[in-house]
Amino acid sequence: MAGAVATRMWRESAPEEIESDLAALWRELAHGEVKIARAVMSNLIVVRAPSDHRTALADIVGGLPLDEVGARHPSRTIVLEHCHRKALETQFAAGVGIVTFGPPASRYGVEQIVVRSACPESSLLSMLRRLVRGDVPTSVWWTEDLSDGPPPFDPLLTIGRQILYDSRQWSDVARGLATILPLVDDPRVDLADLNWRRLAPLRRALVHARGPLKGDGWRGVAIEVDHAPGEAAIASLLTGWLRAERPGDPPPVATAASTQHDQQAIVTVKIADTTATLTAHAAEVAIPSAPPLVVAVPQESYADAIAAELRSLSPEVTLLAAMRALA
Repeated sequence: MAGAVATRMWRESAPEEIESDLAALWRELAHGEVKIARAVMSNLIVVRAPSDHRTALADIVGGLPLDEVGARHPSRTIVLEHCHRKALETQFAAGVGIVTFGPPASRYGVEQIVVRSACPESSLLSMLRRLVRGDVPTSVWWTEDLSDGPPPFDPLLTIGRQILYDSRQWSDVARGLATILPLVDDPRVDLADLNWRRLAPLRRALVHARGPLKGDGWRGVAIEVDHAPGEAAIASLLTGWLRAERPGDPPPVATAASTQHDQQAIVTVKIADTTATLTAHAAEVAIPSAPPLVVAVPQESYADAIAAELRSLSPEVTLLAAMRALA
């Protein structure tokens, strides 16, 4: 459903006028010559860190690919900037907009709601329930660094079916894991890590190279994982996956790849005489006396990856197993 952004309509709103202002925008669009359909496949709550209270609402969404995601997976998007109650200078504010996509013969519009809230966390649930559509699933996209801030608010876990985040953003992997691990067995939500998605080609290549890792081929051998600077999170996910696949074996040893010769490598794992490397373009497994096995890395944008995760609402069992192994 992707298409170029053709029209954006926006207006400031108030808590009690969000729905009526959206309806007014749709009526304005209906007066045009081109008919525009309302498209909504899900609710998407986008959580942002508090900014200066003087920042314009329209600027809160800056730097986020909301239009690109909406074009690929049309969702009623609710951008939430939640401030602490002690910030008395912060007032509740809201804005609404409609972004349209598609060719003239089949145009569709996606609703966007921006909310700056200074209420207690306990009051968020009632507010969000008034904003989400009840007939479609709800996902929560946590855009901030989970290792440097509060954990996802409990109301988000109650109303959301999926928590989407990117562990590549974590400035401290240990703190990030400590924040996300309590959610692994929370029955209310499924976890979706964009960094885990990046690791998929390497995991697939390793399984194809030696068969299931639970077999005897790699039983009891030492494993070393090296990673490029800034890629400690994906190395942790890889070690967790290997631990989950090989319970009882010596745990993998992860080290920073300051001495790594391949400057293009994101993460490298050595299992006995086998070396597997993930780069931005391919996952390659090198086995002595055998041709290398190469698995291509899909070239998708950040918005493509987010939209793909929003379409997949089933639990990621292997991710959960890897997280439990890391715990």
